[in-house]
Amino acid sequence: MKQNNIPNTKLYVVIGTRAQLIKMAPLMNLLQKEKIDYEFIYTAQHKETISRILEDFHVKTPDQILYNKSEATTLTKFIGWGLSMFLKSFFPKKIFPNKGIILTHGDTVTTAWSAIVGKLAGCKIAHIESGIRSFKIFEPFAEEIMRLITFRFSDVYFCPNEWAINNLKKYKGEKINLGLNPVYDSVKFALMSDTKIELPNKKFVVVSIHRFENILTKKLEQTIIPLLEMIANLDFLLVFILHPSTRNVLKKNNMVLYNRLEKNKNITLKERYPYFEFLQLLKNSEFVITDGGSNQEELSYLGKPTLLFRNVTERIEGLDDTVVLSHFDRKIIKEFISNYKTMQKPFLNVQTSPSKVIINYLIKEFSSLKSTN
Repeated sequence: MKQNNIPNTKLYVVIGTRAQLIKMAPLMNLLQKEKIDYEFIYTAQHKETISRILEDFHVKTPDQILYNKSEATTLTKFIGWGLSMFLKSFFPKKIFPNKGIILTHGDTVTTAWSAIVGKLAGCKIAHIESGIRSFKIFEPFAEEIMRLITFRFSDVYFCPNEWAINNLKKYKGEKINLGLNPVYDSVKFALMSDTKIELPNKKFVVVSIHRFENILTKKLEQTIIPLLEMIANLDFLLVFILHPSTRNVLKKNNMVLYNRLEKNKNITLKERYPYFEFLQLLKNSEFVITDGGSNQEELSYLGKPTLLFRNVTERIEGLDDTVVLSHFDRKIIKEFISNYKTMQKPFLNVQTSPSKVIINYLIKEFSSLKSTN
């Protein structure tokens, strides 16, 4: 079958992190099914489990890998990765040799970098998951800053809802309501698989803590771990998923924090699950404790009670319904635990597909581009 690529026009998909790939994978899978040619550019900000995500979602391997050293799991490694990407930005045409459309996602350094460098290369920038705001410049850090930079350089804004669109009133460009966050397609894709996992034999809670403002400050030892220990004492088994950066921090200083958690009979430390298995774990848990924005969205669609270990969130999915913002307040946390069963909702099973909305736009845009070539 003939591919729907446009002469002298390229479609670039730029991915840097695991969360970005998970959210973009259904779209990339659909691009392949529709025979729409695209170049997959991978900045390798994250590396762990990336190949498994590509395999599970049936997505092709990257066409360009821009960084070949180890994953940026520490501040030092992140600075090294950032310096490498900064130097590459001086040669935008080497990365984006043809004018075209760049799909950049979310709120990472990769997001803003690809918008800036893509614009320097003469490309049109389409920002997916656009318009989300906390309206606090340093919370979450550095996501809010990355979003503001990306808004400035974008031409097309794919927004998850009308609230996000309204946040972009001062920015010129085309705003498109996707109806839901793109991760909805990822969740639905994963739940349709026949993935099976071995579950704990008692009621359990999934814990996922990885944000730099939580793990690279005294908050982890002085606030977060004591709160987790308090919850574990309430006869819950906490399944603590170790992100690479979290694992590294816990094992510092002679592994004091790691050993402290490992010795707690109501806490089990687990390496990160493949995404499809992780969704099954979330689905079967009592509730979830997380500081992840993507988790908030996923869990709101799953209808799973969620305790957000953050002071602010830039997302509205599930808030005051299935999601409670903890502010690390013991009173709020205890109230959530007392009432979490009443917050459980069924899976949001709708026909809306954010990925298909984006595909339809691209097909229309490619036709327009074709007529002007």
